[in-house]
Amino acid sequence: MQKEELVREGITEMSEGTPLPSNLHSMNAYLGAGPIARALERGADIVVTGRCVDSALALGPLMHSFKWNSNDLNLLASGSLAGHLIECGAQVTGGIFTDWQEVPGWENMGFPIVDCREDGRFIVTKPPGTGGLVTTATVAEQLVYEIGDAKRYQLPDVVCDFSNVRLKQVG
Repeated sequence: MQKEELVREGITEMSEGTPLPSNLHSMNAYLGAGPIARALERGADIVVTGRCVDSALALGPLMHSFKWNSNDLNLLASGSLAGHLIECGAQVTGGIFTDWQEVPGWENMGFPIVDCREDGRFIVTKPPGTGGLVTTATVAEQLVYEIGDAKRYQLPDVVCDFSNVRLKQVG
């Protein structure tokens, strides 16, 4: 059985370092962006994947388009952040905003778009004429959503330090 092999190898719970529980029923592995980038490099128009981290759906195409490699850690972190911001759809355009009463057009909430640059910078926006709101506050709330430790956000492709991310309103 695989569990016994993992125990022999000293595999522990990734955040706490505790031993694997004796009543373990399932373990899940999340793929990163690498397989998506490789499929695109080999000419795929559509990539169907097993369970992967949400941010990989943006990072894989960015790696392919901009020729980023696995040693470009800052670029991988930036692409992962772009993917993390849009992964939950309209949350970054005001869907979970604390000041929800300031968000116009809930009935036609715009879904986010990231305009990414080769140097890792990107702009978060939404389609014109749609409801919702893209501000430093809505983006900041999604940035910290579900990441745990902002200095050590662990993904299959890179461990990100988002503690120095700077947001700037540009439009």
